[in-house]
Amino acid sequence: MILNHQHFDLNGKIVLERVKYSTPMTVNRVMQDEACLLYNVKGNFDIFSQLNKETIKDRECMIMKCGQYFTSAPKSNYKESSEVVAIHFYPDLIKLAFNEGLPKFLQENNISKTQCIVSRIVVDTILNNYIDGLLLLFENPALVTDELIVHKVKEIILILLNTNSEEAEKIKEILSDIFNPSQVSFKEIINSHCYNPITIKQLAFLCNMSISTFKRRFLENYGRTPASYIREKRMKKAAHLLKNTNESIASICYDVGFSDTSNFTKAFASHFNTTPNKFRKQTN
Repeated sequence: MILNHQHFDLNGKIVLERVKYSTPMTVNRVMQDEACLLYNVKGNFDIFSQLNKETIKDRECMIMKCGQYFTSAPKSNYKESSEVVAIHFYPDLIKLAFNEGLPKFLQENNISKTQCIVSRIVVDTILNNYIDGLLLLFENPALVTDELIVHKVKEIILILLNTNSEEAEKIKEILSDIFNPSQVSFKEIINSHCYNPITIKQLAFLCNMSISTFKRRFLENYGRTPASYIREKRMKKAAHLLKNTNESIASICYDVGFSDTSNFTKAFASHFNTTPNKFRKQTN
């Protein structure tokens, strides 16, 4: 549940954004001709893209290309609200920020060069100070002008490029490619999320399809329903891990996409006619 939502806009588009929320909460996001830097001030949540699931914790940061995403924050035992800050990038805004001339690597307009859709950013003192400065602006919104918004966008791009030499080339590649959608196939999306805690509705969203279209496409590609296919993949992986590793059953449960051991045990028993514990003893 969103408790407080603040944002500074330019030309009708959200550029700087701060959200305080309580958990659990799931949010779908479609970014067209837009990219986003997400800085997690407080709390934990997962970002699901078409190819990845990334967990982001306190004071961690990610950059996201245009595409389909959803974020999922599990219920937390903390009484305090969770908080996230976002900086949104648009092609026209970047051109405005660098009106004296775009950096060379941003002048290229190629087809997507990388399948990197979500990338983790190393957080250092300078980036932390930048975010603290943004939080101060959200506490004093009367100070914010259009010129300041543009300046803050340019500032964060320059910080990303110059603060960590080891990260600089990766950041350049991401920034030069953030407005080019990655070409991801239907099967790549399915294979990327078979073992993630994700619903059929959420998979359909990542594929940019209605549920009915998604199920029809799935049947055409796999000859069976999504639930049946994913359940079998998870059970096969669980059986392999039980037989060949010493992982705990609780750990295997999460490895194959279940959120609690009770549901995992029921699904496993239904598939193999035995419990995970008995299966492990019988095969070892």
